[in-house]
Amino acid sequence: MIRFARCNALLSLALDASGKGCRYVAKGANDDEVVANMSEHLTSVHQVDPGIMKANILASTKTNNG
Repeated sequence: MIRFARCNALLSLALDASGKGCRYVAKGANDDEVVANMSEHLTSVHQVDPGIMKANILASTKTNNG
């Protein structure tokens, strides 16, 4: 099973480098990996402090059983 969270579920108006809606998906084997992956993305791409977003990242994390 893979756990994942979508950037646009957290920051609905966030744009990617090309100016389009951000479609980044953070993936991991567990919630900690997803939070770490998404935190790095939020910091490097959107300049958002991930510390205040941890609960939101966890709330939007889902499981892909495929």
